[in-house]
Amino acid sequence: MLPYLLASTIPVSAIALLFARREYRTRGNLSLPGLLLLCLMLFMPNLVFHYAVSYRIPDTMLGYAGALISLAGLVLCLVAVIFFKSLSKVLCMDAGHLTVSGPYRYSRNPQYVGWLIFLFGYALMDWSLWCLAALVVVAVSLHFLVLIEEEHLQRVFGDRYRDFCRQVPRYAGLGPQTRGTR
Repeated sequence: MLPYLLASTIPVSAIALLFARREYRTRGNLSLPGLLLLCLMLFMPNLVFHYAVSYRIPDTMLGYAGALISLAGLVLCLVAVIFFKSLSKVLCMDAGHLTVSGPYRYSRNPQYVGWLIFLFGYALMDWSLWCLAALVVVAVSLHFLVLIEEEHLQRVFGDRYRDFCRQVPRYAGLGPQTRGTR
């Protein structure tokens, strides 16, 4: 089951990303089918985690570290979403205003960084090659989604977004990142 599930995440991700890109370019936001496709893209690799990881209280130091890392990632993801202050913005259905406060001072995408940290911690609790493969699929899918969203945000916010990109790194506070932000 795991090989088929993991293999199916790649075409689902490709379809979801292409659909999102087309919608952002033509509509300026996501429709309900676009949102559902992106949710499916993020959900499918999580099924791999579900089937690859056994649920139990951690019994090793690595397990406890994974639980703490996972909790920290989940908190970062939720805090980032709260700073959006708009459900339609969280669901990619409205660009709203440019969020530059809170965790967005250190990362342009703290919600995705938090989600990856959450999954990484989760995987540490019961490490396997399936977890590693699912992490790679999620990371690559999210990176392509970020590139699509950045193109859209440049169209919507123009110079203000480009300035934001020069000041704040794409992912993790490692200094400004200006590549891809013409």
